[in-house]
Amino acid sequence: MAGEPVGVLDGLVARVLAQYPYRFSVPTDPVQRAIAFGIRQRAIVAEGWADPAAYPDGQERDEYDEQAVQILGWDGGTPICTGRLVLPPQPLPTEAATGLRIEPHGQVVDVGRMAVLPEYRTYRAAAFIALLCRLYAEMRQRGFAVACGMMSAPVRNLTGRLGLQLELLGPEMPYWGEARAPIRFALLASGRTLVERWAGDQK
Repeated sequence: MAGEPVGVLDGLVARVLAQYPYRFSVPTDPVQRAIAFGIRQRAIVAEGWADPAAYPDGQERDEYDEQAVQILGWDGGTPICTGRLVLPPQPLPTEAATGLRIEPHGQVVDVGRMAVLPEYRTYRAAAFIALLCRLYAEMRQRGFAVACGMMSAPVRNLTGRLGLQLELLGPEMPYWGEARAPIRFALLASGRTLVERWAGDQK
C-alpha cells in the first residue's frame, strides 16, 4: 500500500521524539523567535563562519525568516537548537541559491538553518537527529510530502545512515558558511527504504 512506507517513517519519527529528552515549540512571538535567531548566531560564530561583530544584536536572520516556520528545541528550560521550514508559494532558499526549479513546484518545503549549540553536539548527534525529526513532523502536519534543502556532506552521511533517501540535485557550493549541495527528500521514497531496511534487520 502506498501509505505503508510513509507510515513506517512516521512511526520511526514518533519513536525518536519520544525517546530523546528534548521538547520542541513553534515560536510565534518576537521574543521566542529572537531566541531561535540567537542560537543560529552562536552556532555559526562557533563554527568560524562569521564574525560576531556582523551581528550586533546577537541574531542571525535573512529575508525568509519573516514568513518561515521556526522550530525551537529545548532541554528542560534551556533552548538548545533550531531549524526552520520555508513554505510555498514564496520562493525557496534552495531554488534561489542554485537556480533550480524543484518539483513538484509549489508543493515543496525548504528545510534549513538547522543549528545546535556547541555544548549539545554529542558524537551521537542526538539533539540534531531530534531536530530533524521535529522538522519532519511539522512538515507532515502541514500536509507536505517533499522537502528540499542545502546539506553538507556530514549531514548527508548522517541522514543516509538513518535510512533516509536523499536525491542529490547538484554539486556542492558555498552556502551558509560551508560547502553544501542541494538535495530533495521525498517521504514515500524514504519510507520504502526504511521498510526494506527494517525487514532485512528482522530476518
